[in-house]
Amino acid sequence: MTESRASGPSPEPPSDEEVADAARLAKDATASAMAAAELARSAGSGFWKALSALTSPVDTATTIAKQAAASTGFVDEGLQRVRQAAAPVFGSRDSVDALVDEESPHTAAQLRRRGDKLLGVSHKAQYQPRDVHPSFSGILNELTPDEARILRFLAVAGPQPVIDIRTKSLFQVGSKRLAGGISMIAEMAGCRYQDRDHHYFANLNRLGLLNFSKEPVDDFRRYALIEAQPVAMAITEHIKKTISIYRSIELTPFGSQFVTTCFDLTGYNAGGWDDNDRGDKTIGKGPPSRRKPKPGKH
Repeated sequence: MTESRASGPSPEPPSDEEVADAARLAKDATASAMAAAELARSAGSGFWKALSALTSPVDTATTIAKQAAASTGFVDEGLQRVRQAAAPVFGSRDSVDALVDEESPHTAAQLRRRGDKLLGVSHKAQYQPRDVHPSFSGILNELTPDEARILRFLAVAGPQPVIDIRTKSLFQVGSKRLAGGISMIAEMAGCRYQDRDHHYFANLNRLGLLNFSKEPVDDFRRYALIEAQPVAMAITEHIKKTISIYRSIELTPFGSQFVTTCFDLTGYNAGGWDDNDRGDKTIGKGPPSRRKPKPGKH
């Protein structure tokens, strides 16, 4: 038994420009709800006609998506988020893929328009994200579970010791690096593929979440554990004169903000490394970092 529908004049199909505006709203909504609301308020009736057309059956949605992709070039490389956000509207992954065709080119004029729009609302506080950066969603898509563990560990445990092993020479003239970036971060973070730690660090650094620092950690004793690792021992046993260069790895301020926003750290103590207090009893003045300032001096 077929369902009867009320007869009436067929609505006029939306234009390519109207469809493009509707699709652009879907994209903007994934980055900023405020920007999407601003666009919706300034849109005319033609926009809402196009938006309603986007909720039509799959075959119509596919056609509209192709029209939007062909008539506009607003789709960029980071539109994986649009697939997720627009899927409930289009009802088919195929139609969404047609809309967010990653091969759609960007022109200088299109990029300039996007940049000018950002500057145009930069004086309005409601458009300035503070705690949740627009890139956080895209960054999550570019992380592996092991990398997420590393970020969580560094956020709680703080900077971690890393060593480079070099040949020892007078004043390090002509010294050669034998191994670099040796650490126990992957092991201590509980990574599944601990031998991929250098790949993880490179990606996290690329995303601006992790920093390779030339500064050592405060407690130099922690480097003894790194120097005793098999990869380091294999080098020092075969080469007589070597020297360890003490470095560290830590989260950037942006990385700390990302972890605080995207991960729940409640109850996680980084395997006990959230507190590096070893209960040392200092005899004498001790190292400068442990000395108490004299009264009246700052």
